[in-house]
Amino acid sequence: MNNAGIKAWTAKSRSVRLEYYFGGVGLFAVGAFRRDFSNAFGGSIFPATPAFLNLYGLDPGTYGDYDVSTQVNVEGVVRMTGVDFNYKQVLTFLPHWARGVQVFANGSAQRATGPSLGSFAGSNYTPRSGSWGVSLTREKYNFRVNWNYRGSQRRGEVPVSQSIGPGTFNWASKRLYVDVLGEYYFWKRIGVFANLRNVGATYEDAEIYGPSTPPHAQFRQRLDHGALWTLGVKGTF
Repeated sequence: MNNAGIKAWTAKSRSVRLEYYFGGVGLFAVGAFRRDFSNAFGGSIFPATPAFLNLYGLDPGTYGDYDVSTQVNVEGVVRMTGVDFNYKQVLTFLPHWARGVQVFANGSAQRATGPSLGSFAGSNYTPRSGSWGVSLTREKYNFRVNWNYRGSQRRGEVPVSQSIGPGTFNWASKRLYVDVLGEYYFWKRIGVFANLRNVGATYEDAEIYGPSTPPHAQFRQRLDHGALWTLGVKGTF
């Protein structure tokens, strides 16, 4: 349940960034940041107390034997540090037959330090990520291939039990998606298009493990989203 008594978090941030422009046809940028959080939100599982249950008007005699999964304010300062880069450029130096080629790449890496590192977990916190691609654009057609990478993610903590030790978390595996997109115009206003998402049908594994979990017991489930291919005709009128 949500914690009705949680306090708002605050942060002090410092960042630096350097950008270089390629004469109007591209750029390269690199940056770094440090952010110190006070009262950071953290996930916690603990036995229900009368004081906590009173926030919701719940009877301790009925719900006092249950564990509560909620958010709490992390004591102390949690520090997030990270770096990122961004590059894109139209390759005007290529021969005439290769005109219209453009490339891009970007990526980021971040790390949380301090008390309760599990406070940064889930889809909003990805320690490593990146994407890159290449495209070709001409008067009658365009073609693009994009790669998208996401590193492994630590998600919610698993309650301690007789068979599950402390420090056990849910994990989402790293994955790499490849998308292929293209358009071809027969006339100025009418053409065909193809949008091929996750061409390689990359799957995602979910795992549960901690310091004492043997490798053969970590796997939980596999999500196979498959590839999504969309083909069609488009027109502008």
